[in-house]
Amino acid sequence: MEGILIICIDSILRFRSDYDTTIAVPMLSVQEQLGKNDPLFFLKYFRNKVLIEKGVTISNIFLAIEPWQAMLSTWLEIDIAAYIAEIRKPSQEEPIFDWISIQRITSVHRVYQRKDMKDDEKLSEYFNREHTPTKYFNIESVCMASGYRKGDKEHYSISEYIHEIKNIPVIASDRQILIGYDDNNTDILNDKCFGIYDNRNIKYIQGTTSFAFYELMEAIFNDGLFYNSPQTACHSLEMIKEMLEIIDRGNMNHEKDNKGCVNQQENNSRNINGGNDDGELNVEFYDSAFDPLIEHIETEREYWNYIKLLCHSHGHLPVRIGTINEAKVPEYRFYNNIIDDES
Repeated sequence: MEGILIICIDSILRFRSDYDTTIAVPMLSVQEQLGKNDPLFFLKYFRNKVLIEKGVTISNIFLAIEPWQAMLSTWLEIDIAAYIAEIRKPSQEEPIFDWISIQRITSVHRVYQRKDMKDDEKLSEYFNREHTPTKYFNIESVCMASGYRKGDKEHYSISEYIHEIKNIPVIASDRQILIGYDDNNTDILNDKCFGIYDNRNIKYIQGTTSFAFYELMEAIFNDGLFYNSPQTACHSLEMIKEMLEIIDRGNMNHEKDNKGCVNQQENNSRNINGGNDDGELNVEFYDSAFDPLIEHIETEREYWNYIKLLCHSHGHLPVRIGTINEAKVPEYRFYNNIIDDES
């Protein structure tokens, strides 16, 4: 059905037809009347445009999607029921942002050919090594959710303690951005062209946009909240705080050991701030910094081995072993153009 989904301030998800500008009916009522026995009925509306009423908060959105929490949890791989249960708990926390913005951003930056790491080569040395630019670009488009404060240029992650963000209004920006990252004095976007903005080494253009319902959900839960549940978020944030404290203590000890080098460091800082491009990236690792990632990888491996065993032992369809060749286009086309892919 052609129309838009509207998340209303009374925490109800409504549907309004493109052919009616005045009436919006509850989506749950639509499902009860037209798809009562169809558990996937709402899936038909995932690509419909979504509108957020003024004043709607994270809590309003959670409660509005509650009737479809099981389906959305499967789609997003997020425990939405846990988030809904958590925001229902009373709390006294003050909101930490003025608003949460949903934005569509596309970035373009050049692909470099990187040689393999040498034996015993440090990451700092690898990243600071000269790399060869190619004719290709990475083009990435994301729908993201970020927290903002009035008068503060910075954008912030919303994967915080859920009670600090649950009463913050959510706004879907109607403006999308395409960013071109310049490299080695090469302009990806020509700032002499009207409508191209230049912010240091980042150039961007703007256009209007809207969001489908599934894009809004992915922006809030997968990009924004990120963690599978509020409990997982709290655990991970505590680990991050502990690691930051360890890093701070290490930096303090390092400063004490290098008091005699303060003036030299200040000179270096002035050189860096003055635009010296000779500064090198320094990569340091702290004990247990990658423990959560390693734990996640091991869990995924164990689960995959379990699935393989079940399918091999009890499945009636054959398990495929060996290389599977992906189909490739014989020629790259763009409308009626044949793209020359020669190096």
